[in-house]
Amino acid sequence: MWTSRLFFLIGCWIIILALLQCIPFLTAVFLGETEVASSFFASISIVMLVGGSLYMGFRSSERVRVRKLTILLPLVGGICLAFATGLPFFFLFPDAGLITAFYEGMSLITTTGAGAYEGAVEEMKALQLWRLLAAWLGGFMSICITLSLLTALNSGGLQLHRSPLPYGDSDKGYPRLRATAQTLLPLYILFTAVCCLLLMLGGEAFGDAAMLAMAAISTTGIGPASSHIVAGGWVQFVVALFSLAAILNWDMHYARIKQLRVKGTFGQETRSLLLVTGFGTLLLFLLADDFGWSVFWGSVFASISAVATTGFQAPYNASVGASLPSSIVIIVLTCVGGCVAGTSGGLKQLRASIVYMLGRGEIDRLAHPHGVRTLRYEEEVIQSKDIDTIWLLLGGFVSLFVAASLVLAILGIGFQEAIALSLSSLTLSAPLAGVIDPYFPGFSGLHDADYIVLSVLMLVGRVEASLFLALFARSMWRG
Repeated sequence: MWTSRLFFLIGCWIIILALLQCIPFLTAVFLGETEVASSFFASISIVMLVGGSLYMGFRSSERVRVRKLTILLPLVGGICLAFATGLPFFFLFPDAGLITAFYEGMSLITTTGAGAYEGAVEEMKALQLWRLLAAWLGGFMSICITLSLLTALNSGGLQLHRSPLPYGDSDKGYPRLRATAQTLLPLYILFTAVCCLLLMLGGEAFGDAAMLAMAAISTTGIGPASSHIVAGGWVQFVVALFSLAAILNWDMHYARIKQLRVKGTFGQETRSLLLVTGFGTLLLFLLADDFGWSVFWGSVFASISAVATTGFQAPYNASVGASLPSSIVIIVLTCVGGCVAGTSGGLKQLRASIVYMLGRGEIDRLAHPHGVRTLRYEEEVIQSKDIDTIWLLLGGFVSLFVAASLVLAILGIGFQEAIALSLSSLTLSAPLAGVIDPYFPGFSGLHDADYIVLSVLMLVGRVEASLFLALFARSMWRG
């Protein structure tokens, strides 16, 4: 039965998360943060009990490959991981309620970076470490899910991305998910370690450098003490460089390092990302109030931060992104996002490139009505089914954004703030809310209903709207 396999896989994920919680638990014990250590101990006990029960109870389940399971695994798994991630916050702040802790967990596991406990956790080092560890793990899981499950479903035309990873016999479904994780985990750790080392060479302490490195690689945008401000020219350069590397395709990083001879290692998505980032830099620089080297670098940093959906800011960047046109540029860059197998949010460069190609094709058709034109992406012919899935994704993204904004407005949130909350959650970029609404008060203090709506949007933004819409298809639940 496919449900038994679903429970087994979720149990494995939960056990991994419980083991990861041992790191902040030991850190809290070492630093003498007694309350934090107690909350992590309680969380580890419950999460390990639940995960172990699911693992032991369903480990003999049949290894089936069913489309229902492929669709539900990232959705149900994301919800379970969000609860498990938020449990330490619930035990530490029980008065805030379980829904608030669930929202915090969903924000971290989807690398959104929104904080439901703003002003209450900044002095707790172990809790800060857990926030970044959970987001770091969430970024890695998003890469693996994209290259295995979402590609198998052709979500948003992802089958057009030809991965060079060596899967052997594990070419589809859940064995491919495991093979992807085993292949890319050393590379993911290596990039994080190198980023941390370079930050330490710039004068950062080990703890701050490690947190900043995890924030850059996962594109969660949470710096030390939950700050989005990145100070120091060398630190900004390293963070921008590794944020840019994190939003490129990680399977292509693997191919370059292994010197595999595959097509597209420096392909269209990479070119599109660099072009979009450069164009955004130029616009932000021209729209700034002042000109100079610091403003130019601020434009570069702001453009990379927007495309990477990190939301990192430079302290001297007051003139960059301050005007309404600059804010619109940042919003557009954030909505586009990075490459499909990167850790950023947004719609991704592959979809933007194909939409551009479709628009250019329609213009050519008007000029040459009887001409025949074949659209290709990385030498692959773009099929009509690929185009349909991309339009479905774009339509679902816009529809969910509009619907969520209206629901939040009905729940009592100001309309501009509702738009800011919805778009920042769908694009997995919490700091974007402050760009849309300059008077945005923050994510803490919202009601439970608001947190539930935003949690759904963050999950949709990570696993993509196509999978969420599939839940409402009658054909999925038949037979």
